[in-house]
Amino acid sequence: MRPTRPTLLLAITAIIAPLAIAGVAAAAQVVAASPAAAESRAAAVATGVAQVTGLAISPLLVLVAIGWFDFLQAGGTSAAVLPLHANPWLLGPCTAVLAMALLKKCASPAIPLPIRKLLDAAEYLEAKVSALVAAGVLLPTIMATFAAASGGGAPAQAAGFASDAAGYLWIVPGTLVVFAAVWITFHAIDALIVLSPFALLDMVLVSLRASVLGLILVALLVSPFLALVLCVPIIILSLLFAGWCARLDLFALCIATDLLFRRGNSTEPHAEPVRAFLARRGLGAPVRTMGRAVPSGETICFTYRPFFVLPRRTIELRNERSVLVRGAVWPTIHAGDPRKRLLSLPPRYTRHSSAIAARFGASERDGAVLRAWHGLRSAISTILGGGSVDASGVQ
Repeated sequence: MRPTRPTLLLAITAIIAPLAIAGVAAAAQVVAASPAAAESRAAAVATGVAQVTGLAISPLLVLVAIGWFDFLQAGGTSAAVLPLHANPWLLGPCTAVLAMALLKKCASPAIPLPIRKLLDAAEYLEAKVSALVAAGVLLPTIMATFAAASGGGAPAQAAGFASDAAGYLWIVPGTLVVFAAVWITFHAIDALIVLSPFALLDMVLVSLRASVLGLILVALLVSPFLALVLCVPIIILSLLFAGWCARLDLFALCIATDLLFRRGNSTEPHAEPVRAFLARRGLGAPVRTMGRAVPSGETICFTYRPFFVLPRRTIELRNERSVLVRGAVWPTIHAGDPRKRLLSLPPRYTRHSSAIAARFGASERDGAVLRAWHGLRSAISTILGGGSVDASGVQ
């Protein structure tokens, strides 16, 4: 039986609560020993948590902002002695990439859908590279701040912190887990932008992420502890939804690479198993689980590996009166009822939709977005006196 979300919440609370209580007790001992030093170290830790959270929410933006701030604070210091994140040789290219990404977001509503999806896919892959660069540059500095705050002399040792390297073993995995959970959760916004055909929805998602990041920045300017209060719920929710967002990210990664590298040219839909993702809950595995589908009489055998390394499992999906729906970005196989989606197929199969439908014994039809697009083209052609447009020629 799969654990429900309340069960997961209780489990995480049961893990975090004792650690929080122990941390509060240790902090109380530190404050009793040296209130001023304890407050300074606590503020440093709170600032570090806010920086890790903000960096995970928007890695490139935070890297550029912190880098230029530290560069200006250093004054006329030579580039050779500046930290890497404040070095103009790194900040220059990062700023250029960020400027191009912001320009694309502003111009997105005016860009035709096919071109916009290619740009979205490229920006999605850029966001992954930016996250690796930003994490590699800034996380070591933040972890050093944590280590310095935890080992700040005799009061810290009185609170139970060890002064040797073994006492800091919690810093590296803890920081990496927090960064990974928050990043994969907010990176789902980039994934949804790749999957969404609507520019307005893209702008809403980007504005939502910018609002959360701005709220953390304002709180950090007011007080590091206020920023910490805002970041803790974000971290907890990210830990809860990280699995769902990881599957969404994998789906978007497949969509983006198919769009950019035109994998349909090398696909053989007639013989090889079809790459597919479960399209809804209740099919025997979490939604958007990646696997391979093979038709077998009145069923579809869907084979996947849990967590990509465990032994293969096979789910049999009923294939009665199935319909292959051609979407604006990718096709979907439905079980007769339009509300009962079975499988989402990557864009590599769009040009082979007829062959896939014949192989799975499914009928074909266009999705709502394509039908609206075909109707618009037909209306424009009629108004301009060019006659009707053959919708079958539009992908």
